[in-house]
Amino acid sequence: MSSASERANRRILIIDDTPSIHVDFRKILCPENLEDDLQSAELALFGDSLNRQEQPFDLDSAFQGQEGLAKVEQALLRGQPYAMAFIDMRMPPGWDGLQTLERLWQVDPKLQVALCTAYSDYSLEEMSERVEMGDRLLILKKPFDAIEIRQLASTLSVKWQMTEDAALKMDQLEQAVEARTRELSDANIIVQNSPTLLYRLRGEPSFPLMYISHNITKFGHVAEDLLASADWAAELIHGDDQEKVDAAMAKVLDKDAEGASIEFRLRTGDGQWRWVENRYVPVRDPEGRLLEVEGIIIDITEHKLAEEKIALLARTDGLTGLANRSTLIERLHQSFAGARRGASPFAVFYLDLDHFKRINDTLGHPVGDLLLQEVSRRIQSCTRENDVVARLGGDEFAVLQTEMLDPTQSGTLASKILKALAEPYQLDGNEVRISASIGISTYAVDSESADNMLVQADMALYRSKDSGRNQYHFHSEEINQEVIDRVAITQDLKKAIEQNELELHYLPEVDLGSGKILGMEALVRWNHPERGILGADQFIPAAEKTGTIIALGRWVLERACRQMHQWRKDGMAPPVIAINLSLAQLKSGSELIHDVLETTGKWGLSPADLQFDVTEATLAHTKWTQNEVLPKLRELGVKIAIDDFGTDYSSFDYLKTYRVNHLKLAQSLINHATQDAESATTLRAIINFAREVGIGIIAEGVETQEQRHSLMATGSPMTAQGYYFSQAVDSHRASELLHAGHITPRPTPEIQP
Repeated sequence: MSSASERANRRILIIDDTPSIHVDFRKILCPENLEDDLQSAELALFGDSLNRQEQPFDLDSAFQGQEGLAKVEQALLRGQPYAMAFIDMRMPPGWDGLQTLERLWQVDPKLQVALCTAYSDYSLEEMSERVEMGDRLLILKKPFDAIEIRQLASTLSVKWQMTEDAALKMDQLEQAVEARTRELSDANIIVQNSPTLLYRLRGEPSFPLMYISHNITKFGHVAEDLLASADWAAELIHGDDQEKVDAAMAKVLDKDAEGASIEFRLRTGDGQWRWVENRYVPVRDPEGRLLEVEGIIIDITEHKLAEEKIALLARTDGLTGLANRSTLIERLHQSFAGARRGASPFAVFYLDLDHFKRINDTLGHPVGDLLLQEVSRRIQSCTRENDVVARLGGDEFAVLQTEMLDPTQSGTLASKILKALAEPYQLDGNEVRISASIGISTYAVDSESADNMLVQADMALYRSKDSGRNQYHFHSEEINQEVIDRVAITQDLKKAIEQNELELHYLPEVDLGSGKILGMEALVRWNHPERGILGADQFIPAAEKTGTIIALGRWVLERACRQMHQWRKDGMAPPVIAINLSLAQLKSGSELIHDVLETTGKWGLSPADLQFDVTEATLAHTKWTQNEVLPKLRELGVKIAIDDFGTDYSSFDYLKTYRVNHLKLAQSLINHATQDAESATTLRAIINFAREVGIGIIAEGVETQEQRHSLMATGSPMTAQGYYFSQAVDSHRASELLHAGHITPRPTPEIQP
């Protein structure tokens, strides 16, 4: 075999559009009298010649990228490829260095390259987007250094030769591996009935499967099919485990790597999963080069299940299966840290059974345990999947209520739990009744810590016990009273809907100039048996926070459509009836659309007979969450009005997004416009814009003749509402007004609070 020096490839291609650069490269890489100079230097330094011989470089030149490509192709045809090339970055008017490099690598991927570039040329980030910045490419920054050029030429040409030698050696190794495979094939008989799988992988980065024992059939696979598969790993390894398996196998490529072990889930032939342990070792030749990877696979499913059971027991309560104290505290700290970063607030409940000791003393501990298990199930049935229910010990429980946006939600959950636990229990032939006391601590921006919230919940629990048990209390008396009031009014509201305590009043929408009635806005009133007549502002906020607004909104839609049907039957129906729409109703999605279609159809109306008044805050939320309910309602013909326009965002963006029909100018905007010039300018700008884009204006809260005249002075036709024309009236009075057809403005309106 020829020596390495005899086989060394020292052919180098210079690609540069400047002839003098080619001369410089030749002076550096092929200097005359180099040998004499070196020997003279060695003699001066060491007193004797080292008798070294420098192997010369074989240089070739091209002055444009296209010419360089032609020379590379010709060299390959002759069987004398270049080892490397120096390529200039700028070679006008032809290809630049990157384009030249891309084309050269297409025909000769083995070519080593030094790219000559100035500091003002491409950045490394820009270059990496064009070409692979791997070990085939080195960057040579201008101005050049002769020693650096010679080092690059020597290094890259030697690297090219080493790569060729490695490929030759790999062919020889593959032949040796194939011989070894034939030798080991007989060993398959020995392991065929073993519970352990044996396998071998070829020692290259893709790790092709060379051998796997036939007892892979116990997992439902055929060995021959896996050997023939282009991606055997994807067929066997769980997708979630593939990354860690890849990382573990990549370590085998390190020369110093030894055997290792990793666990993953192996797919069976019927699509099930088994946990296995993969133990493997690298097999190397005397020079340390990786030949193959040999390993065994052991089924550890049962062992794994036992470990998981032990871990579960460490995190759960043995009697009830609920989370234990340590798990609750861990999740509580996570929720607290998340809320500090802006995640949803939460609440923690402490719950204690009232007089539980009597149950144990009278019926015995076995019945007491049954009661605790049933209590656990009932608490879980009241909570959501994301909530955490824990048993802290004895008859003490805790609930971590996640995503608690308002304390009323905690009060509602606490009431639900108390009601569920108060139902009788049938335990081992005994009817048992028991109640519970609950303490609640809610997260706030000034909450000190997660542990402090537990202390607050515990203190609130004792407040519940001291107040007579079978109740809940918050850590703050202020929150406690607020929630009690809201829950009470919400419960009363549910009864009010059922017992017909609600009624609709109607606020006329009239032409500002003539007083002609153009519509009626339906406003709900509550004839509370104890509190008297309640306006919407006294119960709507509680209904929105507790979710009762959905049922209330459905009731309003039903009654408004029924009244519209009656007016139309009597020949006095207004062109449209307006209904206020809440965010919760929009979030109900298709449910709201179904209600609109069903209710209008029931009363012989069209969706176009309805106008939904929506606040800007609600529109902002629906746009952010990409809620599509309003656009779908518009497609049905429903009219949309932005309520209280000018108080929140005053954004015209919503007008285009939702194809708004009307802007309802806020009463405060109209009041300010009669008091200062800046507000008046703002009001006129809004009105002018609406007129230009064809959107109607409804002025809310018009109470004085001065306000009416100020609005009329804008020269835009508009609709108005307010005490100057009429207050909200019951259905009987509304019918009288509709029968008249218009309302004569009153110079001195009777303004009621």
